[in-house]
Amino acid sequence: MATKKYSLKSDFSMLALLLIPIAVAVNVVGGQIASGLKLPVYLDTIGTILVAMLCGPWVGGVAGLVTNLILGITNPVYFPYAIVNIAVGLVTGFCARKGGFTIHGGITAVWWKWLISIVLMALTSIFTAAPITVLLFGGITGSGTSLFTAVMLKAGGNIWSAVISTEFIFTVLDRVISIFLTVLVIKVIPSRTLIKFSLGEYYIKENTDNTEKNK
Repeated sequence: MATKKYSLKSDFSMLALLLIPIAVAVNVVGGQIASGLKLPVYLDTIGTILVAMLCGPWVGGVAGLVTNLILGITNPVYFPYAIVNIAVGLVTGFCARKGGFTIHGGITAVWWKWLISIVLMALTSIFTAAPITVLLFGGITGSGTSLFTAVMLKAGGNIWSAVISTEFIFTVLDRVISIFLTVLVIKVIPSRTLIKFSLGEYYIKENTDNTEKNK
């Protein structure tokens, strides 16, 4: 694929602007479900990942920021974690620009790109979230993952190792779930619509009828 130049104008297309509130709504619903049921995952970055994969890092970052500002209205714990959601959007978008989530030739043909992208997303989340959890909340935030952190602390573990270990296990799980759901959504979007997004071409299979793409 030829090198493509990106710009804020092309990323923030009308279609991207329309997708942001949908992504935020998905994040908010997912976050509320995870918080209400005390699930050991977060589910508040699914929409961020979706728009970042389709529209690029800056659109993903905006969706992440707006998500946490809205979630923070009912649960102020979400406010400081806005940096995490923004970071997820940025890293996901930059990975997408490098073809990190391409399905050309099938996912199995580029599995290593997916693996690298997921690891980068998880590490970014861990190392932005862990300091907030430790320094602002003493390692316990009331989320579903806090139970596991508390168990490690009771067992005599160091607060940093307890938080980072918990974040590693459940952040990776959360990102895998989020990306899986995102891919399911992308797969049902018609090629003629995908091509209108800044990064949509990465998700159109090579054997797709060119007529459909250009409709």
